[in-house]
Amino acid sequence: MSVVLNTGLVLLCQALATLLAIALDGLGLPDATMVIVFVLGVLVTTILTNGLGYSVFASLISILSYNFFLIAPRFSLAIDGPGYVGTIGAMIVFALLANYLVSRLRRIERQSTEASLVAQREQLRANMLRSVSHDLRTPLTSIIGDAEMLLDEETHLEEDSRRQLVTDIRDDATWLRTMVENLLAVTRIEDGNVSLDTGIELVDDVIEEAIRHASRNAEGHQITVEPSRELLLAKMDPQVIVQVIVNLVDNAIAHTQPDSTITISSMREGPMVAISVADDGPGIADEDKSRIFELFYTGGGADSARGTGIGLALCRSVVEAHGGTIRVEDVDPHGSRFVFTLPAEEVIAYA
Repeated sequence: MSVVLNTGLVLLCQALATLLAIALDGLGLPDATMVIVFVLGVLVTTILTNGLGYSVFASLISILSYNFFLIAPRFSLAIDGPGYVGTIGAMIVFALLANYLVSRLRRIERQSTEASLVAQREQLRANMLRSVSHDLRTPLTSIIGDAEMLLDEETHLEEDSRRQLVTDIRDDATWLRTMVENLLAVTRIEDGNVSLDTGIELVDDVIEEAIRHASRNAEGHQITVEPSRELLLAKMDPQVIVQVIVNLVDNAIAHTQPDSTITISSMREGPMVAISVADDGPGIADEDKSRIFELFYTGGGADSARGTGIGLALCRSVVEAHGGTIRVEDVDPHGSRFVFTLPAEEVIAYA
């Protein structure tokens, strides 16, 4: 807070306290009432400003105002009677005490906030470790199985089969590397230590890239894409947005039957582009919808059933870091739809 603003708050608070004290004095109330008004003015000033100097400044203005307007002889800074000296001294002591108490409360609040942030970060790391351990298991098992088949001398493989196994190992290893990089990027986003590598991207291309990764875990699910009616461009970091879409698809796969349909679509919503992942599963209970994106929330299976990938809480962090929002809706007659938005960009046509 600037010096000018702090000084203005001091003068405003003391002016209001002085006017109120003069009004109460006109009603014939005792001097103690006016003293309390000025003391409250100093207390309010101490709360609104930062620094001992402003509290002392407010106290001095209160003393001068009290002396000038309310102590005989009025409209003079002369003091008639030793009793007022004690009152003035008490006001100064109160100003120092108020500043000490407010400063202490602010320090406790700041320490509490810092402790809360540390706890949230620790929870985030634990959540990510849990998600990583789940997501790494499937591709690692596939890599190990394919490698064992290649190393088994008793297994005679055709050249095409051998090449397919090597290709699968490469694809799974590439996906693992990408996922770890995205998880690290999300961690830095949560900690506020990195800026997104954003650019203008074609939404359909990003969805297509996400489908190539998500379809590996489809397990009998039918994943369909509804093309947008217009060419949609959005400002995004494509790597982490691909991970968001994959995570939402994985959540839908984990929460629906193998013969279910998962539909990905995109459309324009005002200045934003909306990307949705819908399923025809049993849906999400109303009491869970308001908390489904909270870190570690598992009520009603929100996190346990849908918490694969980097987690819904981390999806929200990524989307909000892009300046968008994420929400969950019901699908008629049953199912859920996750919708997140990204800043839209206009298509520039050159003649």
